[in-house]
Amino acid sequence: MLPCKNTCPHYTEGCHKTCADWKRYQEVMRADRQKRAAYLKLQEENCRIMARQYREMTSGRRYY
Repeated sequence: MLPCKNTCPHYTEGCHKTCADWKRYQEVMRADRQKRAAYLKLQEENCRIMARQYREMTSGRRYY
């Protein structure tokens, strides 16, 4: 379902293929997805580093 279907006064079936507003909306959404993906990639790398550091601290050593 198109988000503009209920709010756009110029809506007709298939108009999103040539609509400038729709293309702008798609660009905004694409940029938002890229930001989210970059954030998740950064957090995944941070978790990987923390897990590796924890394993190195605890591997084979016994603290009494």
